[in-house]
Amino acid sequence: MTQEMLALRSGLDRSYIGSVERGERNIAFLNIVAICNAFDVNLAYFFEDERFPIAPASLKRTYLNPLSEKFAYESDEEQRVLAWQIKGGITVRELSDIGSTLKKACLRLSREGKVKLLIDFRDMLADGQPFVNRPDVMDRWENLQHWAVPYCEKVVVLCNSKLMQNQFDRQGRRSGIFDRKNCLFEPDRQLLIEQSYHLLGIHGNKLVEKG
Repeated sequence: MTQEMLALRSGLDRSYIGSVERGERNIAFLNIVAICNAFDVNLAYFFEDERFPIAPASLKRTYLNPLSEKFAYESDEEQRVLAWQIKGGITVRELSDIGSTLKKACLRLSREGKVKLLIDFRDMLADGQPFVNRPDVMDRWENLQHWAVPYCEKVVVLCNSKLMQNQFDRQGRRSGIFDRKNCLFEPDRQLLIEQSYHLLGIHGNKLVEKG
């Protein structure tokens, strides 16, 4: 997130943000809260030591890959599971296309009852390092979750980091899907898959296991 975007989302002056980054000024508690809200994380996460040393050029390349390499989904009619994976940076336009596809799939599955969603962000990486969606894309994800509330029985999100887990937890509270949603992060990939199956009450999923 650029200083300009952070200033816009936090309501703080860009010059103030720059001076804090350079260590020229101390930051007041209320301004810490404003920055947490801008990044959509809670106060506890703000003091975590999780860091992602990603070169801007590497991050930019993930957005240039075709959508067919970054998005895949699968409908399991027997278990009423709609699973999808995101493996790179997606734009607002791409998310619009993804949303249209997922809504149609969800409506088809929901004819037989409420749907279980399994969302896999584990391989959303740049040069092997996890990263999260841009704020404008996260806003659209929230809209999609809000749309899905009447059709969903349970939702599990497999996250690539504590940061992503924190962001999707907060988003779930706002979208109204929090009571049926679990955002998981666990470095042990197999354990993470097993946890997701247990929470959804399913015996497996080919898309997630294929990775």
